[in-house]
Amino acid sequence: MHTEKIKEINGKQLYDSFMSGAHRIFENQRLLNKINVFPVADADTGTNLASTMRSIIQSSQPHQNLKISAVSIADAALTGARGNSGIIFAQFLYGFSNELKAKEAITVEDFAESMRSAVNYAYDAIANPVEGTILSVIKDWADHLCQVKENWDDFKLVLVEAFDKASESLKETSVKMKELTKTDVVDAGAKGFVVFLEGMLDFFKTGNQINTETLAADEVVEEDVIGHDVITYRYCSEALITGEYLDKNQIKKLIEGFGDSLVIAGSPQKMRIHIHTDTPWLLFVELGKLGNITAQKVDDMVMQNVIASATENNVALVTDSSCDLPQELIEKYRIHVVPLSIHFGETFYIDGVTMKPEQFNKMLDSAPVYPSTSQPAFKEFYNRFNYLATHYQSLISINISGKLSGTWQNSLNAARKVAAETGKRIDVVDSRRLTSGMGMILLRSAKALKDGMTHDELMEKIPEWI
Repeated sequence: MHTEKIKEINGKQLYDSFMSGAHRIFENQRLLNKINVFPVADADTGTNLASTMRSIIQSSQPHQNLKISAVSIADAALTGARGNSGIIFAQFLYGFSNELKAKEAITVEDFAESMRSAVNYAYDAIANPVEGTILSVIKDWADHLCQVKENWDDFKLVLVEAFDKASESLKETSVKMKELTKTDVVDAGAKGFVVFLEGMLDFFKTGNQINTETLAADEVVEEDVIGHDVITYRYCSEALITGEYLDKNQIKKLIEGFGDSLVIAGSPQKMRIHIHTDTPWLLFVELGKLGNITAQKVDDMVMQNVIASATENNVALVTDSSCDLPQELIEKYRIHVVPLSIHFGETFYIDGVTMKPEQFNKMLDSAPVYPSTSQPAFKEFYNRFNYLATHYQSLISINISGKLSGTWQNSLNAARKVAAETGKRIDVVDSRRLTSGMGMILLRSAKALKDGMTHDELMEKIPEWI
């Protein structure tokens, strides 16, 4: 342990302490997922915080100047933030970076004051702040920093004191919220923040740096355990919007009627939005009017629950959104769709999810640029196959004609990789068709699986139907 005082920290030390905190998040993400109860028991708080940390690791750059490092870290966190806790944490970091003076290094007093000012940013990001969550622990930690900053001029001693306070505050979350009292757990987001602080403190105590290459190799764990009784709105939706003069209050006023769990974080140039809604296709059209949607994610929480809890057969049927099957048939036969992207200028939408035919036709009439589409990337197929492989014995993917799109090739490449990693059988079929022609092949295949046809039997039949 370092015995000499740390009276000031520079940008490199701040960066290294954050890498140490990120390492602790990766180590504890399964625990954080397990205790995730509020606002929805969807077992993803650890995953979301780990994804946020992954973005910091991959995109931020250390600099000797503390202000420059803090801005880089905050921007990376905002770009890759996921879920309630991830976006709240990113907004807190943005507030910290925004409040810092342009200095090479800062004292304990400067650090404490900037952190306390950043608390307001975190609270402002939430439409309906709830005590007994990560917000409470962040506030108690920052307030205590300011209380003890006059007692010591050593970062180690001040951070130890503040960490103890954060740990006490974490325990109190289990009695402040009835959802946590019922399950006898602490708030998962708050626990994640304390785990992060523990990693930061460890760096200042020992001086041990975490190898960023090792961190980059850490996996983000995807889990899904959701009960129907706790899903108020079906789609967990997130967007990253860029522009020149984005107004958080304007965005809030525009979309707060679309659902709940609303979080808005960021700067006038970049905003990260999280909301649970039943109509993401209407939501994203409205968001597209305010700026460029440069990233988006929509999770169907009902479908996740169905897959996780009651798989009817051992074969997953996968396709891409060019099949144009009605949503009711997709849900009835549990067909898993990897969507294409629709681009209107710099803004893009997810085919069939954040853009439906009705919205597309309206935008087509008024948009100043002609739309284009892009095939699902290798990573999108890889993630979907990897996820389904944990719930099904085998997979069959039927895709748009390989002569018309690179979609089939991306699907095939991803299937080979996931099959090699998981040992699960994954067959990819070139339908040699598109839209309704491919849809008919899929529908016939789905009905056959529902009637009890095996993987081998279906693979023999599909060529006859093409």
